[in-house]
This record gives sequence, structure tokens and C-alpha cells, in this order.
Amino acid sequence: MSNLVDPLAAIVQAASQLPDKGIAANYHRRIGSGNPDIRCLLLDTSGSMSMECKGKDRRIDVLRKAVEALDWQSYRLFTFDSLCVEIHDPSALWTTGGGTALDLGLKEIIKLNPSQTVVISDGEPNDEEDALTAVKQLTGTISTVFIGDDTDKDAIAFMRKLATLGCGNTYVRDLGRGHAELCATVQQLMLPPSQS
Repeated sequence: MSNLVDPLAAIVQAASQLPDKGIAANYHRRIGSGNPDIRCLLLDTSGSMSMECKGKDRRIDVLRKAVEALDWQSYRLFTFDSLCVEIHDPSALWTTGGGTALDLGLKEIIKLNPSQTVVISDGEPNDEEDALTAVKQLTGTISTVFIGDDTDKDAIAFMRKLATLGCGNTYVRDLGRGHAELCATVQQLMLPPSQS
């Protein structure tokens, strides 16, 4: 009997030998941080958002309808293309153009100290490294919703990396199915913090 090893103790011992990648510290730093009254939606309005969703509405139109269906007054709304702009009404989501300067959007939101941020985009940013650096400085959780071509594995992988750094979730949504699914996803991601 003395030769038997407690399986749980063996797992704990093995885990203690793994290198510290800072994952636990990142969760500890992010979860519950930021101003609980500030939750941001960062919305892609780059040129590719003018593409149609499987022969139906343009991506930007589906995004606008989804945001309109939310209790959008509860969020700070920002758009990003070559610039980042705060908007005060989803009706501003009708025009597209320019690049995908996600880093500028993230840098703008850093100033607000948000508790939650959701990035909705159909592609990769102009500068991945700048975007990832900005995410590391942002408070709260960052989740992502990919609304582009689901065969674009690089863009999806980037959105997952962004959410992983932000201790959030990633969803891939088909806008050809309309705005309701996108709206439901954002509502799920942006549940208000629990009242203690």
C-alpha cells in the first residue's frame, strides 16, 4: 500500500513544475477591474464591412440592426476604421471605409477604464502587435465577435488571441442569418456585473 501515489497529489506536483506564463496573474488583474459603469462596444466600420452577407444585407447594416436591438444606451459605442470615433447612436453605423485600426480604438477605450469591452470585427487589424500591446493596457475583460468570412482562419485566430489576453470569450457569427443572433451574443457577453 505504501507504494501507491495519490493521483491528485501527483497532478498538483506536476503542475507546480510547469513554467509560470502569467495566466493566473492576468485573470487576477482583469476580472473585476475597471469602472463597472463603463462597458464598451468597439465596432468595425472598415471598408470590408460594406460587403454583403451571402447575398443579403451589407455587414455594416446587420451590425447596425444588432446594436439598435440592444439596450445600446447602456454602452459606450466606438467605431474604428482608419480612425476611432465615439458615436452616440447606432444610426451612425451606415458608412464604411478605410483600414482596420483596431489599435486606435483600443487606445481610446483605455482612457475610460472600462469593466467590459466587446470587439466586433470582420477581419484582421492593420497592426496586430499594436493591437495586442493596447489590449495588455486595457482594464476589465475583452471579448470578441468575429463577423467575417468563416474560412479566414488567420483573422479568427487573431480574435481568439485578443480575447484570451483579455480573459474574455470569442464567438464566430454568420451575419447571413440576420442580426438577432449577433444581438443575442452581445447581450450574453455584456451581462451586467452581479450586484453584491
